[in-house]
Amino acid sequence: MNRTIYLSRLERRIGSDYYMKFTSWNGLGVTFLGESTVTLLAMNFGAGNLELGIISAMLYMSGIILPIVPRLLRGGNVVTLGFWIWLLRGSISLAYLALFFINGRKAVFLILTLYGLFCILRTVGMAMINTVQKRLMVSRTQGEVLFRISASFQGTQILSRIISFIILSLKHLTDLFGLLTLQGLGFFTNILAALNFKKIPNRTKVEYKKGENIFVLLKRNLKYTPQRRILIIHWIALGQLILFAMTVPFLRRSAGFSTAAVFLFTISLSLAAFLASIMLRLIVQRTGSRPLLFFSALPTALMFLLWTFIPANYTPALFSIMGFVTMFFLHSLGLAASRLVISITPDEGSVVFNSMETFATSIIAILLGFSAGFLADISNSAAELIAINNFGLVFLPGAIGALLQAVLICRVPEAGSLSLRESLRIIINIDNLKTWQTLSNLEATADPVKRRTLVQAMGHSRAPIASHEIGKILSEPLSHEKGELIDSLFFTPRPELLYFLCTEALEPLTFHRDRAIFALGAYPGERTEEVLEILLHDPDKRIQAIAAKSLGRIGSTKNLELIHSRWQESSSLHQKLDYMIALFHADPEHRYIYDLFSEKTVREGERAERTYFTLLTNQFGMVPALGLLYREESARYGMGLELLLEESRDTKFVLDKSGELIELWMMEEFQKIWQLCQNALRNIQTHALLEPLLGALKGFPESSADAANTLAGLYFSYQIFTSEAENETQSQYRVPGGLFSGKNRLRR
Repeated sequence: MNRTIYLSRLERRIGSDYYMKFTSWNGLGVTFLGESTVTLLAMNFGAGNLELGIISAMLYMSGIILPIVPRLLRGGNVVTLGFWIWLLRGSISLAYLALFFINGRKAVFLILTLYGLFCILRTVGMAMINTVQKRLMVSRTQGEVLFRISASFQGTQILSRIISFIILSLKHLTDLFGLLTLQGLGFFTNILAALNFKKIPNRTKVEYKKGENIFVLLKRNLKYTPQRRILIIHWIALGQLILFAMTVPFLRRSAGFSTAAVFLFTISLSLAAFLASIMLRLIVQRTGSRPLLFFSALPTALMFLLWTFIPANYTPALFSIMGFVTMFFLHSLGLAASRLVISITPDEGSVVFNSMETFATSIIAILLGFSAGFLADISNSAAELIAINNFGLVFLPGAIGALLQAVLICRVPEAGSLSLRESLRIIINIDNLKTWQTLSNLEATADPVKRRTLVQAMGHSRAPIASHEIGKILSEPLSHEKGELIDSLFFTPRPELLYFLCTEALEPLTFHRDRAIFALGAYPGERTEEVLEILLHDPDKRIQAIAAKSLGRIGSTKNLELIHSRWQESSSLHQKLDYMIALFHADPEHRYIYDLFSEKTVREGERAERTYFTLLTNQFGMVPALGLLYREESARYGMGLELLLEESRDTKFVLDKSGELIELWMMEEFQKIWQLCQNALRNIQTHALLEPLLGALKGFPESSADAANTLAGLYFSYQIFTSEAENETQSQYRVPGGLFSGKNRLRR
């Protein structure tokens, strides 16, 4: 079978698993081999500010070699090339062992040379890795995958920095031996990362078209305004990271941090980046990159200004807090900018595009690297004239760049992105964030119990964004969650989704049509009534009954006689229950109760009788539950009656007749029990709401007595006897509501 360069869903899943493992091992390796370790090594041998500035920018400066990469490596499989380049990158660290034998300027030169080679190989490898990463994504999952990868990378970086702190804190180890130990650990973790990368499925090769070089591509992208702005935002974000890396020499030299304390500071940075990846994934996935960029740029500008002016004698805890906050927003900027860059990366020629982008970054990094060292030197003199610290002028351009990003992002179009105002309104509401978290968990779990719980939580959420997210799920033609959410629209009405319910209800072939008609019962209004009246004449009798139930709930009485006649004619238990609910709401005289206590109902059998009478008690909100009495009666003959008599001893009829009632029940003399009830009810005056029930009990034909209707007859007689006494008690003690206030009425 011929396959394209694009991966299948299974290949993407397998590749993503290996890529996550690669990211985890790489997160460990890059800390041991990377900038912080190398910076401390160089400072150990007396490197100056210029050299330290070059080290902070070296990772990006190395992109200067990329113009020749597509031509040099064309035709090569990007995974195979990435594997060998990554192995070679880690092997360079072995040459640091020579530092045991040299010192001074020679050592600094060796460190710069080895780290330069490391960065060059890393940059070439990243051109391959970025291409592989793009192949593992589709636009729908782009944001989620990118943030998940970042979270994995930053999480392992936290672990590696804790390990680094522990090793460098060992008193019997010199700083040099400790730092070279970290390089050795990096060598082994780098090998494990490369081995996992090699297993990623891939059919993409390095492409090179004559005349399609980096400079042509750079000119073309800078020509188009949206791409130009996105690239500038991305380059500024990388430049800010270069400048922020100068916090390490600032804390080591000006603030007097020990080598171990510096790594402790970097742990706070990794923790901030990790939390940013976890917390902001939900936001960027729903709002887009633009809002995240804008609302991260402003705090970033403020934090760089604080780094410009903060005195060097402040406590380490304060510096760690500042570093945490700064890195949180810097990492947010970087992730959002990277997401935008991925969106403009072409499918064909992606290696050339990535090389172009990195090459431009390297030019900026060279300028910033030398500038950072130069600015650090002149900051010493400037600190005597203005209120800045010894590295203040290094951080000031970062603040200016952040403000420029905020301006540029306002003019960058992004498909599917929310406006800044709308995003702010949504983000500042904690309920919206909880709803997004619920939705994310729903998408991630396959457990049916958990999914049901999550769907119910979303369906009943009052968050402003909930209706929008529910509306998207309801657009799916067939899903269990859709049915659950339609049900929730009855219990938690959302008028903005009424149009969907009407459309779903009117379409004969929709899967959840009956649920949509049921939910319409919570939306009184002309449009709802119009739709339900149409459905009342639907060819499907089941649809007719559900429509009648919803019509009753919204208070419509236009079709009362039709509904009552259908209630009498229906032979379906489920449909009769729907008509009962409709008549309870629509018929103030409750004539259907007379039909319940009739020979026709008795002929339907005791199971049907129990169902009807239980629904009737639920409609009136009566207690104790008749269904409970039926359940106990089914478990042991006579138990249901005993519970009822125990509950109703406050009425004289039951107290006087309890022994006789039990005896008659055990002898199955149901007709005599009915006679006792009807005699006791003969001269009773009751609440107007219970008049139909009283009339039905008095008129019940004794010859139709059975266990089900006899227990119900006793139960309803007790309710009538006690209603007046309950109302008197509530008046005496000023208890709000009433026995039949309707608070417990069945809503379904």
